[in-house]
Amino acid sequence: RFRFSDIFLQASAYSAPSMLGFSGEDYPAFVEKTVVLTGGSAIGLGLILELYGLFSSRGSSAFTVNTLAAVVGATTCFALGAIALLTKGSSLFVWHPILMSAGVLFLATGAIDLLKRKRAMASAGPRKKMVQLHWFMMDAAYISMGMGLWAIYANKSKPLAQHFVSAHSMIGLAALGLFGLNLCGGAAKTLLPMLSGRSMSLLWTDALHRYGGFLAYTFLVAAVVSGLYNRVVLLPDGWGGKFEIPDSWADAGKTWSYGTLGGAPPVFAFIACVVLTFILAVWPVALKPIKKD
Repeated sequence: RFRFSDIFLQASAYSAPSMLGFSGEDYPAFVEKTVVLTGGSAIGLGLILELYGLFSSRGSSAFTVNTLAAVVGATTCFALGAIALLTKGSSLFVWHPILMSAGVLFLATGAIDLLKRKRAMASAGPRKKMVQLHWFMMDAAYISMGMGLWAIYANKSKPLAQHFVSAHSMIGLAALGLFGLNLCGGAAKTLLPMLSGRSMSLLWTDALHRYGGFLAYTFLVAAVVSGLYNRVVLLPDGWGGKFEIPDSWADAGKTWSYGTLGGAPPVFAFIACVVLTFILAVWPVALKPIKKD
């Protein structure tokens, strides 16, 4: 009997290096160089955009609780990256948490802060600027996270059916899907008016986009927390096998963070910073428009 899963499992037997013509040794080096340059560029661009947004919104909104979220998130992910590189050195596996955490805690969180600053703008021009900065920073976040995903995928020389079998990876994959859909929805809402000869629409509100973004951001933070806390394999035999929830699913440990960060106390401290970043980022802030001199 025909089953779609059979085609999926057969196709997954082919590895990315062989399909792209790389030897087993050349491919990891190529991926590592690409993710470092591309992901690093996205993080650098995000830093420029966040600083530009801060200086462009001087006044009563110069520093809010949402800005504090971006600061806490940036400090957390950069500290995590520094510790990982100092203790483990540069590798595909190390760049996965670095680029993923930077995309979530710094870039996506900073993009939320920039959008909320729009409310402090008295005229349409500056508000449009904040929306554009939000848009570009979300793009940078997706690029950074995409590179992080590529890094961990290329790090595991396994068929496709053996990837995305843990709770962490499933949450992360769902988060990236939701994030991508919301990003495309926002781009469509902004650019579609150009098809009828009008200028792009930057000042719009949409409940679906707002709540979809909140859901995607929540899943992203959950993926970061689950990656730090433990590793729970739900498909031990890969896709096509039996779905199982182990009895030890709530137990801490069995993941990279405990050995890299120095045990449970530092790991829980980092998790607390991640949760704090989330709370500060979604905290409602009432901003008053900045009056012109």
